[in-house]
Order: sequence, then C-alpha cells, then structure tokens
Amino acid sequence: MTPKTKKTVRWGSTIFSLVWMLAVGLDQFGEFGTFDYGRTVREEQIQKQLKTCKGSFKYRYNCKSAILRAHGRDTFNYWGSKIGYTFGPALLIYVIFNLWLRRVEWNEERERRRLRLIRMEKKRQKDSRVATEEGRQRTLAAQRRQSIRTAEKDAMRQDVNRPLNVMFVTQYELLVEKMAPKVFPLGYHLIATDLRDVFLSYKEIGYHIIVIGNEFKGPKLHPKDVGDEDFPDLPLPVTATIVKLRERKDNVRVVSYAPEYKGLTADQLAQKAIDIGADIAIGKPAETLDLVNLFDSLLERKDSVPETGESDEDDDEDY
Repeated sequence: MTPKTKKTVRWGSTIFSLVWMLAVGLDQFGEFGTFDYGRTVREEQIQKQLKTCKGSFKYRYNCKSAILRAHGRDTFNYWGSKIGYTFGPALLIYVIFNLWLRRVEWNEERERRRLRLIRMEKKRQKDSRVATEEGRQRTLAAQRRQSIRTAEKDAMRQDVNRPLNVMFVTQYELLVEKMAPKVFPLGYHLIATDLRDVFLSYKEIGYHIIVIGNEFKGPKLHPKDVGDEDFPDLPLPVTATIVKLRERKDNVRVVSYAPEYKGLTADQLAQKAIDIGADIAIGKPAETLDLVNLFDSLLERKDSVPETGESDEDDDEDY
C-alpha cells in the first residue's frame, strides 16, 4: 500500500469518527435528542413505584431501597447505552483500522526484507562472478607476460634477435598454437587472445602488430552481466576495438584477417582495411610465409616514415 493510500484511509476514518461522535453525541445528550423523553418517563415510573410501598417503616424503607437500587441499575444501563452509541463505533473503527494497518505494515516490512535479501543475494552472486572474472584476467595477463619472457629466453639460447610480439585476436587458439612454432624462427612471437581480452597487459607488452579477425561469438557470460557496463572488460565490436588499440598506441600495425576477404583484389582488400580501420586486409586461411612477409612489409613501411619523436622501438618499450 502506498503512503498516499494510508494517509487517505487514516484521515477518512478520523473524520468519520469525529462526525459520528458529534452527531450521535448531540442526539443522545442534547436537549432536543430523540431519547430525552426517557428521563421524564423514568422519573414518573419511579414515583409511581415509590407510592406503592405502604406498611411499616421497615417495610417501606426496604421497598423503596430496592426500587432505588433497581433505578440506579437502570440509570447506569441508560447512560451506558448513550455513551456506547456515541463512542463505541468510533472506538471500534479505530481499533479495526489500527489492527488492519499494523497487519499491512507487517506484510510490507516482510516483503521489503524478502526483496532486500534477494538484492543482497544477487549482489553477492555478481561480486562472486566479478571476482572470478578478475582472477581469470589476472591469470591470463600473467601468462602472457610469462610467454614473452620465455620467448626472449628461447631467442637468447638460439642466438637470434628478440622476436617481435604479434597479438592474434581470434577465437581459434588452436590455429595460433600451430602457427607460433613456424613464425618464431622468422622473428615473431604470436600471442593468442579473444576479443574480450584484447587489452589485458596491453600497456605492459610492446605489441608490434595486431592481427584481428571479423568473426566472434558472444562471450559465455551470465545474462545479466552481458548488459552490465560495470562488469569488467566486456568485449567491444571489432571496429571500436581497433580504435581503442590505436588510441593507446598510435604506431601499432593492424591486420584484418577474415575468410570473406579470400579472392578479393588488392584494391578491394585496401578498401576493406580502410572500412574497418586496419592497415591492411588479408584473406583467411593464408600461408604462414605470406603472413610473415606481410608483417615484414608493414614494419618496413612504418620504419620508412620519418618520425619527429622517439623511435618506434622506444615506443614499444613503453607498453
């Protein structure tokens, strides 16, 4: 029940009670009341009854005492009925209303407690999911950094240059696992990531090239977390992801890698890259050597552009 309804009922019952007591009180106790004739009738009756008491003094005394006591009882009943008519219904309404209102408020409080418990449980479940997601992200970020260190150590043992880091954004991690050993001797270290995990350790890892696909399925999240902006690192569309990647590192090279590009001409591939915000587009699948040549051409193209600030290698070390 709304507070407005409670206020309306409370004032309605109060006004009704006051009007009842005023109207019935005037009728019962006013000089023009409908029951005023009772006083005169009772006085006449008692006088007649007292006159019937004849005999000795003791008999008259006991007779009149009995009549007066009976009259007192009748008077009490008479005035009691007047008071009852005047105040009884009002008090009854007051008691019934308060009992009813107390019941309503008790039910409302019980409902509020139930809803509060539901909200607390939902919050607890959400906090648990957020904690699980944050833990997963921390673990994945640590694994990426560890893979970079491992790749550098492997390069030192093999007496080759430190490999350049390539972020491979795809849902098919098995593809990256098969390609990584093939491109590592050619100077590149592949790091697989899903679209929702693109920015994990992005500042700490100096990525040189971003390879991103166009086909992604929705993440396996709780239905309420999908539309929750506060849930950590919800995936962005591919185009928005590329924009955010460039905002955080403007000299990064982006390759769009998708099966629908297969068979397109060079001009068509260039237009596809422009549409999505990438530097270049390539059809999927592609030979490993073709990808490596593409990486080399991108790095040479960027390095050939005069720079006014720090070198590209220094910029990579900042992320």
